[in-house]
Amino acid sequence: MSKPLHRKRLSRVVGRQGLALLAQARSAWPRIEDPEDPEGLHDFRVALRRLRSWLKAYRGYPGVAIPKTQRRRLRDLARATNEARDGEVMLAWLEAERPSLGNAERGAVDWWSERLRARVEADYAEARCVLEAGFPGLDRELGETLAALAKKGGGPRFGEATARELAALHETLTAEIAAIDSPESQEALHRPRITGKRIRYLLKPWKGEAPIFDEAEKAMKAFQDAFGVLHDDLVREPALTAAAAAHAEEEAREKLALAAEGEEARAAAPRHLRGFMGLARAHRERRLAHYDCALEVARSAGPGDQGGPLTLADRLEAALAAMRVD
Repeated sequence: MSKPLHRKRLSRVVGRQGLALLAQARSAWPRIEDPEDPEGLHDFRVALRRLRSWLKAYRGYPGVAIPKTQRRRLRDLARATNEARDGEVMLAWLEAERPSLGNAERGAVDWWSERLRARVEADYAEARCVLEAGFPGLDRELGETLAALAKKGGGPRFGEATARELAALHETLTAEIAAIDSPESQEALHRPRITGKRIRYLLKPWKGEAPIFDEAEKAMKAFQDAFGVLHDDLVREPALTAAAAAHAEEEAREKLALAAEGEEARAAAPRHLRGFMGLARAHRERRLAHYDCALEVARSAGPGDQGGPLTLADRLEAALAAMRVD
């Protein structure tokens, strides 16, 4: 009969779970090139991010050693896809917004999408070169490292180590939420999302072990989703401003070139400025609404009222207690 998860040795669980995450990345790898599978790159990115977070959580524990070169290469591959995926997400948002926009805003979206699409294609091409050069080798070498860990004995028990990491992250999350004081505090709003993601990754292997782990992971997903939507807004806002500025500069250059050639050019506002202004107004209203939603979810990360409904904090504390059961 297999030991319960909390009593298994850390190195073995880290190795086996790491191999499973590496296999997910390997499975998504060929899908990156499939134009009919837009989620291929996303799934590959998620698997790499989860693997990196997973290995980082237990770095330094006895019996868990991943060569620095492998960790660095994993980091670089995970980052290589950032620009392409961010641009793809932006294009998807523009396309989703377009049907509900007025004529002025649609003109701005069309102008932006045309240029963004070309940039995304270039970013994809660059990312593919990096991935093709780096992933097969890392897959083989890191796979060998993780397979060796999966066979290792000794070291702390998995429940003890995970409870220690979860307790530290929960404390960090509580402090980060307390530091949020404004919808304009981009860095303060970014940190809880990252910490929440790390907590959720820690909870993933525990799903199915007991109902409390499933409940904690589900509550953590709601937290991550709320802050993820807000994060997308915060990233999109300066991108919108930069697109409007690029449009104005492009049009100014065209008019200056005409004037230099003796042609007549009207000194008028950029033709899509009104559209970009409309997009900016609507986007800010949406961002403030998402900020309120994220704060509402964040409140559940603090202690609940005695006798009231279970909060996220209650579920995390219960998960910690279950991990520590002897």
